[in-house]
Amino acid sequence: MFDRSQISIWSILKQCIGKELSKITMPIAWNEPVSFLQRFTENILYSYLLDKADECNDPLMRMQYVAAFAVSSIAGNIDRLSKPFNPLLGETYEFIGDDLPFRYVSEQVSHHPPVSAFTCESKDDGARWKFYGSILPKAKFSVKNMEVNPKGLLTLELKRHREVYTWSSVTCTIHNIVVGRLWFEYHGTMEIINHSNKMKAIIHFKPYSWSTKELHKVEGYILDSRKHKVRGLYGFWTDALYSIDIEQFETFLKQQKKDAKSAAKHPQEQIGNSASSTDNVDLDEEVPDVDPSHEQLNLPPNSITLWRIIPKLDYAAQYYNFSLFTMALNEWTDEDQKLRPPLPPTDSRFRPDIRKMEEGDIDAAGEEKNRLEEKQRETRRAMEKHREEWQPRWFRLVKHEVTGHEVWVSNEKYWQRNWTNCPHIY
Repeated sequence: MFDRSQISIWSILKQCIGKELSKITMPIAWNEPVSFLQRFTENILYSYLLDKADECNDPLMRMQYVAAFAVSSIAGNIDRLSKPFNPLLGETYEFIGDDLPFRYVSEQVSHHPPVSAFTCESKDDGARWKFYGSILPKAKFSVKNMEVNPKGLLTLELKRHREVYTWSSVTCTIHNIVVGRLWFEYHGTMEIINHSNKMKAIIHFKPYSWSTKELHKVEGYILDSRKHKVRGLYGFWTDALYSIDIEQFETFLKQQKKDAKSAAKHPQEQIGNSASSTDNVDLDEEVPDVDPSHEQLNLPPNSITLWRIIPKLDYAAQYYNFSLFTMALNEWTDEDQKLRPPLPPTDSRFRPDIRKMEEGDIDAAGEEKNRLEEKQRETRRAMEKHREEWQPRWFRLVKHEVTGHEVWVSNEKYWQRNWTNCPHIY
């Protein structure tokens, strides 16, 4: 990794107020050597949860596994404060892992606004499940923080059960963008709907509490078609998700509230003077000191572990806090070229700026990044001159059959592997 200590992130971000996230140009030292398209692939790492849902005949248990998958999709972001490279229009990324039960493809389908579409399916040509959606990152700034909202509808189809689930991700807030050490959290409410039986999972990603010192916590319920709470969900998106009988869960929450009130009455010389100090104009917010394993969580009896994170390697901090899975996303060896089906020329693995950064040549990476961005601008100007509109190769915009939203879905042509009309974007 490169030394960022001499770069003021605020001097950059203050010029970007009102811009979409993909239009923010950061010094390349703040990038990580993957594209946003590759980063989205990390959301599917725990796809075994979808296989479990497919194998399960109990609709309540299926919803628990789907909820665990939705929470796990955020877990790859732990300690990831670098910015992925913005995808170029027409850029694609394909992933098929020998030891993972899915195949994935994504494409940058629009530049204004910047939209990334993806589809992922079980390796049996999607006979068991299919997960797809599009993402439009929106950013807004305050005096101290940057808030990123990954707008877009996510859809899961469990084919054998004829079920369709939808949800959207939650907001990420990055703190201390002016001064102090950067840290971030996810917060908001995720509503997962099973449109086939009207069951819902409501999961609250709780903002950091200065009084209880709880960070990254999630709590929620599963509701049946009559809106009755039938199961409790709790845990940390950075660690694990558990489920529990509803009555035991209510007792557990009451005890937690009681403990929180007790802690508030007897604070241990709280931050500065009190929790209200967070409302002062001091721009250097305290960085939460929380045990990442969250061993302070006392699990109620009879809790079921739905999902637990795969620990990162001890040396991950030296490699952008990548997981072992992420470290392999750019891999394309001579052996791969011989044994695997050919990739399109638009695949993120072939981006020279990302490749140079991965090799440690930051100057060459910066030059390549500028060249590619200028090439993209020239292409756009030429298309405008001829009144042409960009047409995505592998996705099409349709009306969602359940929600009625406009969504990007696969046109089912990618896996035919005909790259004849692929643009040369690099």
